[in-house]
Amino acid sequence: MQIKFNNLNAQYLEIKDNLTKSFDKLFSDSSYIGGPMVEEFEKEFSKYIGVKYSIGVSNGTDAIMLAIKGLCLEEPTIIYIPANTFVATIFGAEQALPNARIELIDCNEDYLIDVQKLEQRLKRTRILYKNSIIMPVHLYGKSCDMAKIIDLANKYESYIVEDASQSHGSIILNKKTGSFGHASAFSLYPGKNLGAMGDAGIITTDSEEVFNIIKKLRNLGSQEKYVHELKGFNHRLDSIQAAVLIEKIKKLDSWNKARIKIANYYIDKIKNPKIILPKKSEHIEHVYHIFCIRTNQRDNLISYLKNNNIESGIHYPIPIELMPMYKNLNFNNENTRQFSNQILSLPIHPFMNETEVEYICDILNKF
Repeated sequence: MQIKFNNLNAQYLEIKDNLTKSFDKLFSDSSYIGGPMVEEFEKEFSKYIGVKYSIGVSNGTDAIMLAIKGLCLEEPTIIYIPANTFVATIFGAEQALPNARIELIDCNEDYLIDVQKLEQRLKRTRILYKNSIIMPVHLYGKSCDMAKIIDLANKYESYIVEDASQSHGSIILNKKTGSFGHASAFSLYPGKNLGAMGDAGIITTDSEEVFNIIKKLRNLGSQEKYVHELKGFNHRLDSIQAAVLIEKIKKLDSWNKARIKIANYYIDKIKNPKIILPKKSEHIEHVYHIFCIRTNQRDNLISYLKNNNIESGIHYPIPIELMPMYKNLNFNNENTRQFSNQILSLPIHPFMNETEVEYICDILNKF
């Protein structure tokens, strides 16, 4: 038995028939840039998340950049970002506001931004800057504590820009992630819970003003051909990826339910004192983009799993503050650094069968 970390081919086979019809129509119409399929996906995504507007873009990093640019903030600005995140979060923020001050905030035991540490940092630094952005990253499929983050944003007069790149469909406070921010960014990279067949991203907002600005920015600053109102970018979502995403979003809830079922089985059945499991989520619908465990014997466990034909991953092995280009930021976030040496991601995807999940649990319990 060989257990893959993910299975994108199975996703394709589930949507193949409908996708073939969509491609036939798309290629016949030859509407490859923009067009009705992009508009249809944007409409469906807005409906799914529960927002007024969605803007399809080229990838998740560009989504973060454009979401921030759409706020039209003047310098000086301070941006509060979790230390435990994929590097694209900070890349997108810096591309939007190159002169902004970045504050990396340590994570809690759930690997998400620690709201107590966030408030401590806001107390010390917010007053020094004209504008402030809080960027909650809903890592691994679990929502941050949005009630507290909204309170802090109101108290410290800060914008919220969500990075929901790993939380398509996650629910907290009876709302989906991506519906709380002044603008919110999603990656639609192939391996995500909702992923294209190439690079893609999308931005959500309830602000008509932000929507109109981002729509221009993604298309070279233009809404009318050859009329460029803003200095913009070529960051459009193409119709081929939109066609894929239209079919996949129909399956997203059922695929997420399959992930949740597998995650709950792992949590119930893995019984090994060497392994720290994630806690079951109360009042949050965790959609388990990643099932992350911790162990002090990670290298040995990776080899052990590999020898038993089980793939695994690390999300993420090097904290942002230890990357060469960011050492000048001089942060020392203890949890983030410690967890980066312990975390390990187990296979989890909607097409795993019961035999595979039981096998993984059995192998881990024998470690």
